[in-house]
Amino acid sequence: MKRGTFQTLILLTLLVSTVYAQHGKISGSAIDRETREPLIGANVILVGTSLGAATDTEGEFMILNVSPGTYSLRATYVGYQQVTISNVKVVAGLTAFVEDIEMSPVALEGEPIQVVAERPLIEKSATNAVRILTSEDMENLPVRGAQDYFTLQPGVILQNERVHIRGSRSDEVGYLIEGASTKNIVSRDGGSLITTIPEALEEVLVQAGGYTAQFGGANAGIVQQNFRTGGQRLHTSFQMESDNFADAGEQFLNTYSYGYSDYVLTLSGPLFSRSVRFYLVGENYFIREHNPVFWSGSPQFWSDGAPVDTVYDSGLRGGTKGDMEVLNWDPGNVPGRFRNRYSVNGTLLFDLKQLQIRTAGAYTWQRRKGGEIGIYGITDYPVRNLFALERQPLNDYTEAFWNTKASYFITPKSFLELNLNIVDRRRETYDPFFGDDILAYGDSLRAAEHGWTYGGYSGLSQPYDFHGFPFQRPGYLLTGYTKDQRAYVGGSAALTAQMGRHELRAGGSTENWTVRNYFISGGRGGLPSLLGFLRLNPDSARVEDAMATMIRQQATPNIYGFDEFGNVLDKGDDGPRHPQFSSLYLQDKIEFSDLIINAGVRYDYIDMDAWALEDSTRPEYDLDEYTLLGIGKSKAHQFLSPRLGFSFPVTDRTVFHLQYGRFVQAPGLDVTYRGLAYSAYVLAAGYYFINPVGYDLKPERSTQYEVGFSHQFTDFAAFDLTAFYKDIKGQIQFDNILTATGWDISRYAAYVNQDFATTKGLEFSLRVRRINRVGAQVNYTLSDARGTNSFSRSAGGAIEGPGGEAPKIVVPQSYDQTHRGSMNVDYRFGPGDGGPILQRTGLNLLLTFNSGHRFTLAKSPGGLGQEDAAEGAILNDTDSRQRAPLEPINSSQTPWVFNLNVRIDKTVGIGGIDLNFYVYVQNLINKKNVINIYYATGNAFDDGFLSSVDGQQIVQSAGERFADLYQVINMENRQHNWRQNGFDLFGTPRQVRFGVSLEL
Repeated sequence: MKRGTFQTLILLTLLVSTVYAQHGKISGSAIDRETREPLIGANVILVGTSLGAATDTEGEFMILNVSPGTYSLRATYVGYQQVTISNVKVVAGLTAFVEDIEMSPVALEGEPIQVVAERPLIEKSATNAVRILTSEDMENLPVRGAQDYFTLQPGVILQNERVHIRGSRSDEVGYLIEGASTKNIVSRDGGSLITTIPEALEEVLVQAGGYTAQFGGANAGIVQQNFRTGGQRLHTSFQMESDNFADAGEQFLNTYSYGYSDYVLTLSGPLFSRSVRFYLVGENYFIREHNPVFWSGSPQFWSDGAPVDTVYDSGLRGGTKGDMEVLNWDPGNVPGRFRNRYSVNGTLLFDLKQLQIRTAGAYTWQRRKGGEIGIYGITDYPVRNLFALERQPLNDYTEAFWNTKASYFITPKSFLELNLNIVDRRRETYDPFFGDDILAYGDSLRAAEHGWTYGGYSGLSQPYDFHGFPFQRPGYLLTGYTKDQRAYVGGSAALTAQMGRHELRAGGSTENWTVRNYFISGGRGGLPSLLGFLRLNPDSARVEDAMATMIRQQATPNIYGFDEFGNVLDKGDDGPRHPQFSSLYLQDKIEFSDLIINAGVRYDYIDMDAWALEDSTRPEYDLDEYTLLGIGKSKAHQFLSPRLGFSFPVTDRTVFHLQYGRFVQAPGLDVTYRGLAYSAYVLAAGYYFINPVGYDLKPERSTQYEVGFSHQFTDFAAFDLTAFYKDIKGQIQFDNILTATGWDISRYAAYVNQDFATTKGLEFSLRVRRINRVGAQVNYTLSDARGTNSFSRSAGGAIEGPGGEAPKIVVPQSYDQTHRGSMNVDYRFGPGDGGPILQRTGLNLLLTFNSGHRFTLAKSPGGLGQEDAAEGAILNDTDSRQRAPLEPINSSQTPWVFNLNVRIDKTVGIGGIDLNFYVYVQNLINKKNVINIYYATGNAFDDGFLSSVDGQQIVQSAGERFADLYQVINMENRQHNWRQNGFDLFGTPRQVRFGVSLEL
């Protein structure tokens, strides 16, 4: 089917079809309190909305299309007392059961009856494991942020800032806000493109893999975030929290301040009339150290009993011998980096009885300083850049999200829904002095204007050599130039009909993406090389076409959607990529008292808009224009995925559930989205590339089975136990492609679909409703994740070795954590409880733990290789050729990790204003948790270099001061590991934050 024809079909179908909307429903019955007979025709309404229903001949009612939130339900019947049930909690995709509203007959109008509903401890309508965090749950936790909330749930792992669900790779996790996808489809690290403010969230749901046919584009799990809706009265709140109790480098109670502050303002309520309601949240977040780590201060050398921090250049690295600097930095805070973010989230609801229009939006502007982000990952090692920190790169982000949903009730039991959503995230990384004037980045003449001295016209400066350690001089270029865009416009329509016990949905959706990228490195082969070549070829630089070719040849940029000069390009071979994801599905939810069935089938159309080689054994390229030849667009893929789920409410307190489903998604598209100049460079260069290109890739597929058991064993406690098994195929892996005999090149590296994995495990959740001031929740996951490779380039060392083949043996995955869990206890005094001192006081304790992750002990095949001695020859994840395993792959595990957070708060009422004072501490005992290790030694405190033969030789030639610097820079502050691997070896240190909030 041609792409244009399919788009037309989808758009026509959307006019009469639906995607899954982020709403729930309320089901229940009304009966005579004395006779227990059903009441026919009783009116049941949601207070403050136009939604409601009348009971049928069985006394039953059902209210559809209810936005997530907490409601009051009012039942009225002629000759009976009015009954109001408050605290009815509605969760997206689930049914809130309010059974047997008991109404008493009266001769005269009596006082209305008020009933407070209790939140159910088990969800009878869920046919898969759904983990729910409400705004009340999140409010008291001693963490802050959506990711901190949902990574506490069973089946979810956070490792090195990547989220894994049920043993899958991080790009297999989907993210939804208000029903619209915000998943970063271009990144293998996954994540959401949009930032949310905690105070804007009504609920966060995690569906760990067993979701129904409405959902797609994610093989591992779905993280759903839904915003709050304004109430019937005007409400405002203001909150501020900070850790600014000490200056940088100083301590308070053995704790450092990281320059953190967070200000949040909310405003909500009716607008013009009660039928129009809004909820608006604004936030400013700032932190001086954007990623707090365990960080020691600078070394002190001793001479005649006095500390000395002055060092002199030996000149051995090309600098001027005798140049002097003062080697000094503060402990606690990594120098030279910060994060400043402004965000707005909100909703606007028009409740016009039969017609409801709900708009949700989010916007964020963020600036971060420090680290270079580009095709080669993150490089951030501030100690060796200590004297050039003023040129640490700036990273600017803008995020925009908009979703409008119009719902129209055709009948009381059927409604039509239309949706339009837009997601747009843009980023720019640049030098703080020259911005987008990229030719100035390495220009010695422009550098001289700032007092910097280079070794040549475009040669940059030679580093200092202090006791054998390189340090960059002032003005050294620390970044290239990057800008990109990830954006889509999506549409959907919805028709939902309740027909007896059947809730029928037929649906479809479409996402039409625009992806652009511009990257030129500031290092070797990037901007300095381009500038040097331009100086020798000034005539070519004056002709635009010749200049564009020079940029492609000399700087080997990764560009698409922009031209060589950074201007937006909308067409041509290097134009933007336009992947399209469209779907249709049919879903039937059948609800009986003792059986609930979710049966559906999903059709996915996936067009990745990627390049395919006409003949993969004869790749063609033009090195004059630096582009590929003999290419075409990859074909679109179509899949049918059945989903089937059962829930068996054996009693009101015991429920079994079963789920089966097949799932499909595109891989992280950065493996295939490369500009033609970069792609030609990879083919022609003939040497090892750590990040090649994938051609004509196919979607990844998985099949999952799930069985669960939920039981409420007391009036206040219930548990859920769920077992799962997953089979994953077609994951992306690095490989070598052999070419035809006699071709210009014998082989080339590329990403292909060849990895597979199986994961299985048990998830346990225990929830204790508040009783005698105490509420608690315990989550635990036992898992086993195995596959041929853990990441998309894990096989790089194997294919470059003697055999030249990627591993096909199933081994434990590097991110597998056999045991993982959390325990949260909340002890709280209510109003009037505990006397004047303790009333409205709370204590929340959060303990998290895990058994560590898998790794392989290894050794270097030979000496320092191409690495500087300052790198210590550590083995890294970027280039696996540099390690030879000493044991079966991933047969070792890092140590167990334990972390304790605590929050204490006190609320005081003053003249109608509630003031809440609180303090929360993350990592209360300041435990230095080991989260990664050195592969050569298996621990995080010694990389083994100084005691090795190579290390001893370096110390003998460079002197003991080299060993002193090595200890502080690399062992205490892990600079070589940050540079080589892009992550730290330890968890975050203790952080203490004080706050106050007021509500009126």
